Amino acid sequence: MCTRRTGLLWLMFSVTILAAPALQAEVVHYELDNLILDDNNAQMFGTFTWTYDVGDFENGVGQFTFLDIPYTAHDHTDLDASFDVDNSIEITLEGSVHDDGVDITLFLVQPLTPTSGSAIDLNESRFEIGGNGFHDGFFLSGSVVLAGATSVDDRTTPPDSEAAMRLGKLTTYPNPFNPQTRLEFELDRDLSLRLEVFDLHGRLVRRLAQGVRPAGTHAVSWDGTDSNGQSVPSGRYVARLSTRDAIVTRSMMLVR
Repeated sequence: MCTRRTGLLWLMFSVTILAAPALQAEVVHYELDNLILDDNNAQMFGTFTWTYDVGDFENGVGQFTFLDIPYTAHDHTDLDASFDVDNSIEITLEGSVHDDGVDITLFLVQPLTPTSGSAIDLNESRFEIGGNGFHDGFFLSGSVVLAGATSVDDRTTPPDSEAAMRLGKLTTYPNPFNPQTRLEFELDRDLSLRLEVFDLHGRLVRRLAQGVRPAGTHAVSWDGTDSNGQSVPSGRYVARLSTRDAIVTRSMMLVR
């Protein structure tokens, strides 16, 4: 009787522990686009990744994979970067002094998402850079654009500079343009690719080419219309040439 009662109590109060499903990690690749300093129109370049668990984008981790800042020899290997995808990106050299320091804050107009970038708030974003004299001021233009997204578990090679160099440069002429511009790229071998135009929010505007293209020089024109044939407004757009192992982007300015 005692054994039976004990068994019933165990059934009543036992807790079944279920293993929590493993979260899948995702990586989004972003680029600093057309980031121009109000100091001799010098340009700052950079690419970074944002790694996050599905469903928890804001609490991910950011890391620069390439960073080129005017007036300093420091790069992503020795600079500290703090990412807040809802608000700002801060790049500093810890314990900096004016002759060897970096203090840059890029405030975002809107939060970054897995599918969209953001313009830089030109009224708030500032830079202070040491080395070869002291430089500080605001930015004349700039945005964070979506370069591509891939699952950590994917077997494709993520975008990198070496693969991009093999793919070749993507050029546009004229730029700025009205009413159309010519996009030209060169392939060193037959490749399956996509050539697309995005706005600064990371939204697809128009797909210009898709499929296998032979080695050689290729040119495609864009007349400033979207996938429905409707004219898009004046502004900055991003052309993105992507293959299995590389992504090359080019900023374009449409002026109507």
